[in-house]
Amino acid sequence: MIKKILFICLSIVMFQHVGHAQDKKDERTVATRIADLLAQMPASDAALFKNNMNDIASLGEEGYVSLISKLTEPGKGNNSLIEYTVGGFSAYVSQNAKEDWRKMSVNAYCKALQKLNDKQSRSFLISQFELVGKDDAVPCLTGFLTDNDLADPASRALVKINTPASKAALLSALAKSAGPARLSIIESLGDSRYQAAAQPIQTLIAAETNADFLKVALYALANIADPSSAPVLASAADKTGYGYDYTNATAVYLTYAEQLLKNGNQTLAEKIAKQILEKTATDQLVNIRTAALKILVDANKTNNQALLLAAAGDQNAAYRIAALKFAVPYVTSVSTELWLKKINTVDEEIQADIVYMLGQSGAKAALPALLKLAKSKHQQLKLNAINAAVNIGQNEVLGDLLKLINTGDATDIANVTAAINRMKGNGIPEQVAAAIPAAKPNVQIALINILASRAANTQLNAVYAQLKNKNTAVREAAYAALSQVVVKNDLPKLFTLLSENSGKQETAVQEAIIAAVSGPGDNNQEVDLVLKQMATVPENKKLLFFKVLARLGGAQSLKAVTDSYQSGNLLTQKAALDALSAWTDAGAAPELIKIARETKDADFLNTAIAGYLRLAKTGVYPAEQRLLLLRNAMAVAQTNVQKQQILKGIELAKCFNSIVFAGKYLDDPALQQAAANAVMNITLAGQYNGDVVKALLNKTIAVITGPDSGYQKEGMNRYISEMKAGEGFVPVFNGNDLTGWKGLVADPIKRAAMDAKTLAAAQEKANAEMRESWKPVNGELQFVGHGNNLATLKKYGDFEMLVDWKIIDDKKGEGDAGIYLRGTPQVQIWDNARTKVGAQVGSGGLYNNKVNESKPLKVADNKLDEWNTFRILMKGDRVTVYLNGELVTDNVILENFWDRNLPIFAEEQIELQAHGSPVAYRDIYIREIPRVKPFELSQAEKKEGFKVLFDGTNMHNWIGNTVDYTIEDGNIAIRPKPGKGSGGNLYTKEEYSDFVFRFEFQLTPGANNGLGIRAPLTGDAAYTGMELQILDNEAPIYKDLHVYQYHGSVYGTIPAKRGFLKPVGEWNYQEVTVKGPKIKVVLNGTTILDADITEARKNGAADGKKHPGLMRESGHIGFLGHGSEVQFRNIRIKDLSKKN
Repeated sequence: MIKKILFICLSIVMFQHVGHAQDKKDERTVATRIADLLAQMPASDAALFKNNMNDIASLGEEGYVSLISKLTEPGKGNNSLIEYTVGGFSAYVSQNAKEDWRKMSVNAYCKALQKLNDKQSRSFLISQFELVGKDDAVPCLTGFLTDNDLADPASRALVKINTPASKAALLSALAKSAGPARLSIIESLGDSRYQAAAQPIQTLIAAETNADFLKVALYALANIADPSSAPVLASAADKTGYGYDYTNATAVYLTYAEQLLKNGNQTLAEKIAKQILEKTATDQLVNIRTAALKILVDANKTNNQALLLAAAGDQNAAYRIAALKFAVPYVTSVSTELWLKKINTVDEEIQADIVYMLGQSGAKAALPALLKLAKSKHQQLKLNAINAAVNIGQNEVLGDLLKLINTGDATDIANVTAAINRMKGNGIPEQVAAAIPAAKPNVQIALINILASRAANTQLNAVYAQLKNKNTAVREAAYAALSQVVVKNDLPKLFTLLSENSGKQETAVQEAIIAAVSGPGDNNQEVDLVLKQMATVPENKKLLFFKVLARLGGAQSLKAVTDSYQSGNLLTQKAALDALSAWTDAGAAPELIKIARETKDADFLNTAIAGYLRLAKTGVYPAEQRLLLLRNAMAVAQTNVQKQQILKGIELAKCFNSIVFAGKYLDDPALQQAAANAVMNITLAGQYNGDVVKALLNKTIAVITGPDSGYQKEGMNRYISEMKAGEGFVPVFNGNDLTGWKGLVADPIKRAAMDAKTLAAAQEKANAEMRESWKPVNGELQFVGHGNNLATLKKYGDFEMLVDWKIIDDKKGEGDAGIYLRGTPQVQIWDNARTKVGAQVGSGGLYNNKVNESKPLKVADNKLDEWNTFRILMKGDRVTVYLNGELVTDNVILENFWDRNLPIFAEEQIELQAHGSPVAYRDIYIREIPRVKPFELSQAEKKEGFKVLFDGTNMHNWIGNTVDYTIEDGNIAIRPKPGKGSGGNLYTKEEYSDFVFRFEFQLTPGANNGLGIRAPLTGDAAYTGMELQILDNEAPIYKDLHVYQYHGSVYGTIPAKRGFLKPVGEWNYQEVTVKGPKIKVVLNGTTILDADITEARKNGAADGKKHPGLMRESGHIGFLGHGSEVQFRNIRIKDLSKKN
């Protein structure tokens, strides 16, 4: 319970600064407000949370009691939402100084406790007083102190209240309590430190032997810390031999002494601590002895040195170190002399401990002695003395340490270096630099490294001076330090150095230049500096700057290096290629693959591929885009090693396309194992199905070898056995010819109007044109630039399509293509450089849409002449498109371009568009998705004149929120997004006055929706039109609604009968008949509403609110979202206002 309260408090701290929502008049009943409030819990963001808190307060005391009273007994409901709401309000009130709300909470909790029966709910509610309780809660809590189940939360709440009245209530209840209740009260009296309770608890202890009781009672006496309790607690500890026992007698005796000291009773606290110290001399009780020592030290803050000095010489290391830790705050200039004398009387191990303590204390007077001890031959003592001297003297002891470092061994040099590195104060780099020339070489290296670690730019000259040191190691250390001590102003010196050096030294200078120009944010200015310098040097020196530019990255750097590659000699080209291969950002990838495609030099090719692969593997790319990059490399790779590396990299591009691509190399002996591992690792890491994957896995099982191949084959066989049934993705282009394809004849509507003979003749002509316009070339399907669309022989309904495409640059700047879905344009493909026609938005949008979104969400195209890949999903009338792994179209309705008064065709051919510019396609796969059978009217309904409004395949007859209302498995599903409101409303396109409306619906627990009738498209349809409730009547959160708010009711006006909904999760059938003022609702065969709104039109609705919609004669029918998940299906209507 406490954890839950703490969690809620933490949540409130996060939300406490959010501004108030604007007030508005709330016409809902209290029951409705409670139900709506609980439906919004837990809140999705801070603003909603605060609004909810305001809503709770606006319920008032009685309304809040009603909300709390919804808590149910265990097993009869889920209390989590109510507990979250109540706990959140308690915490919010306590954090935000809402005194009126606090008082309301206390009164509401006290009243609700009288209504609740189960102990779990009452315990939860009592715990809220820990947050909101003051003296006004004491009388309410007192009544629970003798209840064995509720005394614990009640007594804890009284402890939190912590007033004289709350303490007196606990003590008063002690005599009346027994069993667990009494233990809770005693513990709480201890937590309250209520002095008046000491004597009664002592009396109870005298008569008790129960260990559980003694444990709690001794704890309470220790925390109350009344002097009269000393004999009782001493006796208990003594009986245990001052060791551990179940009652924790020794531990609480120490607590007692600590509490006495806090209360100002130094004499008794000291007496007890000395007693414990004397009786715990053995090593087994060192922890107890240490605790007693701490009490004595704290009790004698001005006179504890003798005690600590004695303890510091103890042979028990744990006790000694603890004593020295206790001594740190009490070391003075006077006591320092005592500690230095102590050092002379103990062995070197203890000396080292004391020295460490002096270093922690900052005792200035100890410095001379510490510096002397820094020359000790005892390694730990020497180290502690060095560190202590630095802790105390900081830069004041630098001169001494510089002398010491020159005479020390390698360990001394390392220790002194570490100490100087953490030293504070002015002039440190200057002194270090001044010591370098006279130092021996290994010390010179250490001192140079100190300057480097401190980034001592002011001492750059000292480092420069050592660049010409005759000692190779010193010289190398100086060059290595450059990158740590230079800044931008040092670039002239560095540029000069760069021209003077070679080998390792040249590399070090390049790193220094990089360090000098590197920094957070935009580095264009630094790039300019480097480029300007580069322009001043001879051609044979320009290449020295390539590495710097590679580290800086960016477009300017890239252009300079690539230009040098294009125009330079062999040496320059090699340096440029090395730089591009090590480039910081992914910008170099296109240049590297370009070089790989063009070079005839095998070494250049290898370097280019290596750099390109590094960027392709390490860059942040979707799997599909990473695969395209790796396929580019495979197209130019020459050696088996290169190809194996690429196949290894493909394992990072986990997608179906990668499985297929790697599978192409299973027959190549040199690449077989790399390909097999790629196929296996990608497949087993995902959930793939279908004949293509199964065949590749079986082939992999046949060829894979190695020490683990047995286990691997077993894993692949198990994967195959668990694959879902179905053929999965099927290739629709075989890479060799146009099997499965045909030429385009007109559009679907015109084709449907043709007779068989006319269509056959037109198709023959189209096929002849197809063979001239579309050519299979090296596994690609290429459109040569004139002709018409290419269409699949097969028609498709719902499907998933994978296709790679590339606009071939014919230098005309008119690149344009697309993919027709079910014979309808189109998923757009174009050259996004064509800004005059809007192509800058990128490919993948539904270009021909007029009402629904036509533009892609982002630009994800690769450059002209480079391959791209689409993943297209079409279900019902919705289309989702991924371009190169990026979502660019998200579940958008595709409109019927050929006749916008019709929905999209249920099934039709897929077409590759011809638009006058050359384009290529490859790896075309389609996975058919099983379609729901479209709903059809019965013969009787057809005869009666019904019309289908939703058949499971499209939402052509609907307007409004077609984003949150989507089609799932033939149903309209509303899935409100968290924190995005109710999910909105979905309306019929047409308006209706009199009608019969039939539909089926499925509720989720606590679901709330509505059927709007005769509604306008604006305002709250429950009032501006009429709303027939769609509600999970049996949900506990709705138990207190008004009768006219339940399912089937004309909201706020006329109630419907209850008890005829099917269990949540089952489908309900409902028929609504509206004719003039009469409304009839039949649910699952039972008439639950047969109403006439004439009276309500005259005298107003039953809820007393304005319902202007009652007067409307016509309007839209709609599903009205209230934040719940609901599904609808098989929707049809008979328009009674139209004559048959």
